[in-house]
Formats: sequence, structure tokens, C-alpha cells
Amino acid sequence: MNSVADLTMELAAFIGKPVGPSRTAPTEVGEASIYNWCAALGDALPIYTDASFAAMSRWHGIVAPPTMLQTWTMPDRRTTPPPTPGPDEPEAALIDLLRRNGYEGVVATNSEQAYIRPVRPGDRIASRATIAEVSGPKRTAIGEGYFVTTETAYVDAGGDPVGSLLFRAFRYRAETRRTPPPPVTPDLPASPTVVVGRSVGPRTTETRKRSSVAAGDTLPALEVPITPTLIVAGSVASGDFNVLHHDRDRARAAGAADIFLNILSTNGLVGRYLGEWAGPDARVARVALRLGVPNYPYDTLRLTGVVERSDELVELRIRGTNSLGECVDATAEVELP
Repeated sequence: MNSVADLTMELAAFIGKPVGPSRTAPTEVGEASIYNWCAALGDALPIYTDASFAAMSRWHGIVAPPTMLQTWTMPDRRTTPPPTPGPDEPEAALIDLLRRNGYEGVVATNSEQAYIRPVRPGDRIASRATIAEVSGPKRTAIGEGYFVTTETAYVDAGGDPVGSLLFRAFRYRAETRRTPPPPVTPDLPASPTVVVGRSVGPRTTETRKRSSVAAGDTLPALEVPITPTLIVAGSVASGDFNVLHHDRDRARAAGAADIFLNILSTNGLVGRYLGEWAGPDARVARVALRLGVPNYPYDTLRLTGVVERSDELVELRIRGTNSLGECVDATAEVELP
């Protein structure tokens, strides 16, 4: 096992290296993938699934929710073996180095997406990622570890950029592995279709005008029931087959109380919140979020927002809370007509 000084120096050598080979989506973007994402997260903005409505919008056809950006080139870990650490797989080598020094745990902490142009059905998306930063060691409530930040550029088949992603994960050595008691399942309603809260959002057809928005305006709160169905469906729709998001036994063995909502679904729910407020002709330019406490089943995610600036782009601050505390702190930029 390396000394802290030696390990930190070895980790620093990875900065600036590619994560690995570039990735190309296995298929073109399809309306079915967009529909499944919207169905999983309850996003009813009609430009995503209603071809007739979308044709009459500023987009002249169906577009994908911008917060789907990361999903297009997600590797399927069920069928794709983990990359072998080596010169062609620097991120795998970095992770292997951390594991050999006891930093086996991992949790996503930050996601910052920027959107250059809408992704449409028929696009074939490719991505190339770089290791941008490795910082630590840092002691947190779950243990000591290192933050690993990657930057990813997304392009279409012609090589033109469609968006970018800054993604940060904390790779840690758990100091005390305690499995919390399982959450208490509430008394469920007799009908499985009865769910308290807004599982499916409204069909917003009107777009908010920039002239009607001012700094200090507050957005209506959105309460989303965190059901096992939402957690699993969001994980599948985002192509994230990490067992922590669908296998309760494996999640508890890793120290979690239960399965929990993944960061891509959290990002998608923030995107849904923005769309319901701004409307179909608004353009989301950026969503950046930091995760806090997890979203476990049988809780409620409550999103609130405030306009912080209203110029060419409207800047918003969005916070999400549940019974455990603050689960997401986000900022977003939206272009309104």
C-alpha cells in the first residue's frame, strides 16, 4: 500500500489523460428511448413524445430531453466487461490503483451538463472523456477518499458538438461499514395505481416569456414520490445497470439502506421541473447539480426553485429535499423567447 504522499503523486500523473477510447452509441437515437425516459420520470413535455405538437414548435420535430445527454454512450456493464487497467485505459488504471490502496467505495457527487444543440431521433452520438482532476485525500462522513473528475465532449456523426459533461465521483475507504436498518414500508393504498404526489407531470404547452420573469421569482414546488418503480425505471431508461439502483440486497451489502435514485434520474427530474416551468419552446442551456443525501424508496423528493438572474439567459437555483435533508442543489440556465 502506498503512502498518502506517494499515492497522491501517482494519481496526479493521470490528470489530462483520456479516460479510455472514445465511445460511440450502439444505435441511433430513437423515439422509443426518449419515450421510455419520459415515462420513467413522468416528463410530459410534448416536444419529446408528441410528433404533431413538436412539428409546430420551434424545434420542428421531436427532440430528446437535454438531460439525457449522458445516457447515449453509457456502457452496458451487463454485457461489456470492465476495462482492463493499462496504457489504453487510464481511468481503469486509476481506479485499480485506488482499489489496491483500499479506496473501493464509489458515489457520484456532481454532474454539470452544457447543451449546444438538441439531440434528435436519428443522431448517432459519440463521446470522448478526459481525466480533468484528482483531489484528496479528503475525509467525509462516509470515509476518506479522492474526488475524481472527468470531462466529456459529445458529438454527432459529423463530429459537430452537441454538449459536454463534467462528472465527479468520490472514491473512498469506508471507515465504518454499518448497514442501516431497512426502511419501513408504509401502508400502501389498495389500488397500486394510487400514488400520492405528481408521478406524471402536466402537459405544458405554453412557453414562458422572458419579459414575465424577474430575479427573485419563485417556482411552484414539485413533489415527486420516490417509489421503487421510479428508481428502477429511471436506472434502466438511463442505461445505468449499477446494482445499487435495482438490487436491494446488493445495495444493503454495500452499506446503503436500500436501492436509491441514480444521479442521471435526479438530473432528469430537475430537467422535468425546468420544462414544466419554462415550456416547450424554452432552451435549456446548462444544468449543474451536486448530490446530498440519497433518495430512498417511499420518500418524497420536493423540488423548489428561484430565479437568480434574468438576462439573455435565465439563471435558476433549484433545491431538492426529502425526509433525510437536502438531496440535490442545482443551478440551471434557460433561454426564454
